[in-house]
Amino acid sequence: MPLIQITLLKGRTTEQKRKIAERITDVMVEEAKTPRDGIVVTFLDVERDSYARGGVLMLDKNK
Repeated sequence: MPLIQITLLKGRTTEQKRKIAERITDVMVEEAKTPRDGIVVTFLDVERDSYARGGVLMLDKNK
């Protein structure tokens, strides 16, 4: 059973997440030959002050 965890900055809508989950599940079914009902997709929403890239918090990126 594949478990796919997606970490995103907070702000995506439920509809966006729904579409992402559907498309990723489709890819796993097609490419990995995994049964659809065995695929788990989780979303981890992260605040901008809890996510850094290149040593800089995303909160500080546009300052």
